[in-house]
Amino acid sequence: MDSFELGRLTDHDFEVVCRDLFSDVLGIPLEIFPRGRDRGVDLRHTGPARTTVVQCKHWPSATQKTLIRRLIKDELPKVRALAPDRYIVATTVGLTVDGKEELRSAFSTYVRGTGDLYGVDEIVAELLRRPDLVQRHFRLWLSSTAVLQTVLNQDQYLRSSWLRKRLPGVADTFVPHEGFERAQQLLDTQQVCVIAGIPGVGKTTVALMLTAWLIGNGYEVHEITQDVDEIGTLWREGTRQVFLYDDFLGRTTLDTSLNKNEDNRLLSVIRDIRETPGKALVMTTRDYLLEHARLRYDRLVAPDVSDAVSVIRLTDLHRQVRGQILYNHVHHSSLPPDAKRRFADPKVWRPVVQHKHFNPRLVQETLRLSARRGQDIAAAMRKNLDDPRRVWERIVENELTDGAVHMLEVLFTFKSAGLDDLEKSWRSYRKKMDRAADGRTFRRALQLLDGTMISVEQGRVAFHNPSIEDYVRFHLDAGRAHFSELLKALVHEEQVQRLVAAARMADGAGILARLREHESIVSTIVQSMGDDVETRLWREDESRSTHLEWVLETAELLDSAVLAAYVMQETLSPFPHFEPFPHLESLMGSLDASPLVPREHAEQFREQVTDAMHGELLESVAAGDWYWSIALYHQLRRTPSRASREQATESLVQNALEELRRLAAQPEREPHIAHLELLEELVDFLLKQGAKDEMPEEFAVVYGRAERVFALREARRDEWLQKHPIQRDQPGHSDAARDHVLITELMRRLDYTL
Repeated sequence: MDSFELGRLTDHDFEVVCRDLFSDVLGIPLEIFPRGRDRGVDLRHTGPARTTVVQCKHWPSATQKTLIRRLIKDELPKVRALAPDRYIVATTVGLTVDGKEELRSAFSTYVRGTGDLYGVDEIVAELLRRPDLVQRHFRLWLSSTAVLQTVLNQDQYLRSSWLRKRLPGVADTFVPHEGFERAQQLLDTQQVCVIAGIPGVGKTTVALMLTAWLIGNGYEVHEITQDVDEIGTLWREGTRQVFLYDDFLGRTTLDTSLNKNEDNRLLSVIRDIRETPGKALVMTTRDYLLEHARLRYDRLVAPDVSDAVSVIRLTDLHRQVRGQILYNHVHHSSLPPDAKRRFADPKVWRPVVQHKHFNPRLVQETLRLSARRGQDIAAAMRKNLDDPRRVWERIVENELTDGAVHMLEVLFTFKSAGLDDLEKSWRSYRKKMDRAADGRTFRRALQLLDGTMISVEQGRVAFHNPSIEDYVRFHLDAGRAHFSELLKALVHEEQVQRLVAAARMADGAGILARLREHESIVSTIVQSMGDDVETRLWREDESRSTHLEWVLETAELLDSAVLAAYVMQETLSPFPHFEPFPHLESLMGSLDASPLVPREHAEQFREQVTDAMHGELLESVAAGDWYWSIALYHQLRRTPSRASREQATESLVQNALEELRRLAAQPEREPHIAHLELLEELVDFLLKQGAKDEMPEEFAVVYGRAERVFALREARRDEWLQKHPIQRDQPGHSDAARDHVLITELMRRLDYTL
C-alpha cells in the first residue's frame, strides 16, 4: 500500500484510527473523550503528572486556510480552558510549512513544535510504518489506494463492471459485524468460505468486503459468472488469487441443475484451493438453495463444503451495528449539513436504532427520498418507521406486477409457507381471476419480491420484515384484493385462521366485513377442512375439540348460523372419548357461553363428556391406576354434572391406600426430586379425605420421604443460586446503557459536519 484515501473514512472511523495510531506514536494509552461544544477534546491521556490532548479534524474537503481559521477561532479558547500539558492536532487536511508555523504560534503554550501538527501526509506516513495497525482497521484497509486501484483499474482481473460499481459504494456504508468476522475467520483458516443466509441480510456485501480484504493482502480478484470451470482457466501458479462466485446455486430456485458434473468439479476445486497457498474462494447462496442442493447432490454434504459454510443472521445486526449503519448512511448521504446534524439528537436517532422495523434499506430509501424532495428528514424517518405503510404502499400499489401483489396477498394468509404450498395457492388464486398462473410467472414474481419484500429460507417463504406484513394486512383491509377469489384459493386451515385473526384486530374491520360478506364461502371451506382434521393435527395442544372451539368462535365473529350448526352436529353423541379431557372441558365452556348454541345442547354435551370421564375414572380405579385416576378425579371436580361421584371417591381412597402401602413397603432409596409432585399429591389427598389414620405407620414413612425430597430440592436450589447468582444490572452498566452511550458519542460527530 503506497497511500490511503482517508477522505473515504467517516469522522468516527478517523478518530478511532487516530486513537490507535497516536497511542503507538506517543507510547501512551489514549481514550476517546466524549465530545461536547464546551470541551474541545477528542483523544486524551491523563497521567499522574500531565495531560495530553489529541484534536482530530477529519475535514478532507476543507482548505488549510479554513482549518487554521476554525482551529484558532473555535478550539483555541477551549484549549486555554483545558490547559493541557501537550496539544496535538491530527487532520486530513494537508498542512504546509507556513501553515504549521501559524498554528504553532497560535497554540505556542501547548504545542511543543511543528512535529505535534500532523497533516494528512504525516498521518499516512505513520500508517505506512505500521501495517499491523492498518490490518486491524478494516475500513482503513478499504481506503488504501492500492486496493482502490486494483478494483477500479485492473480490468484484466475484473472482466465485468459489477465489482467496480459495487465495491466503492458498499465500502462507504458497510459496518463490520459478527457475521462478517465469522466469515473472515473461516476464510483465513480454510481459504474457502460459503456465505449463506436469507436475501437482504448482506451476503454479497460481506463477500465484497472479504474480497477487498484479500485485495489489500495482494490478491487479484476474479469474478466467476458462469461455471466453476472458469477458475481453472483463470488459475495462475505463484499468483495470489481470490475467486468470487456470487449466487453459485442460482438466484431464486433450483430450476435447473448445476452444469453437468459441476458438483464434483466444485468439490475438486475446493480441495485444490485449500491445498494451495495464496488461493481463496468466496461463494454466496441463499441458505434454502444450499439445503435443497444438498438433498440433490450428495457431494455438497461433504465436510469440504459443510465446514466452509458461514450463515449470516439478522441477529448479527445488534444495536451498536444498527447505530453505525444509520450513522454511515447519514454521513455519506446527499443531505445538507444542517439536516445531517439533526441526527446528533438522541430524540432523532434513538427511535430509528431501537425500532422493531429497523431496516437498512428503509433508512437508505428515506434518506434518498428526503434529500430529493427537500423534506424534514428527521420527521420523515420517524413517520416511515412508525408507519412503514408509507414506504411500501408506493411499491405495492404502483411498482409491482399483479403477479407479485397476488403473491403477497396469498403469503399473508400463510405468514410463512413452503414453496409448494405457496405456489399451489397462488396458482389457484390467479386461475380464479383468469390471470396467467404458469410456473414462469410464479418464479418471476418470487424473484421480483425476493430480498426486498420477502425472504426464502430453507424452502420456506416469509415476509422480509414485520412492516411489510403489516402493510399487506392494511392492503387487504382496504379492500384492494379479490377477496372472494382469495378465499376460494386457500388450501390449508391455517390460512382461514390467519384471516380470522386479522379480522379480530382493532384495525381489521375491513377484513371482518369481507369475511361476513362471504360467510357462505368461509363456512364451506371450514367444513370441508374439518373432514380430515385428525390427519392434520400434529401439536400436543391441538385436537378435534380445539378445532371445533375455534370454529365456534369464528361462527360468533361472523354471526354464522351455518358454522354454529356444524359445531352442534359434530358434538352430538357419539363424540370420541379419546380426546384430551382438558380440551373437552374448554369446548364445554365455549358451548355453554355461546349465544348461537341452545342451552339444552350445551348441557347435553356436558353430560355426555362428564359421563365418559366418570366411566373412565371407574375403570382406572378398578385397574389400580392411582395416578391417572386422581387426574380424572380433579378434572371431574371442575366439570360438575348430575352424575354421582360418591362411588368414585370411595374407590379412589382405597386406591390411594393401596399405593401408600406399596410405596411404604419399598426399601429406602436416594430420594428423587422428580417424584416429589407424585408423593405430595398422594399425601395431600389422604389428608383431605381424613384417611391418613387408616395406615398411620405407612403414612409416616411416605410423608417422611416426601419431606426429605422437598428438603433436597430446596438445598439444590440454594446451591444453584450460590453458584449462579442473579445478576442485576447497575444503572448505566447494562448492555443497553453502554450501547446508548456509544451511539450517542457516535452521532454527536454529526454536530461537526462542515
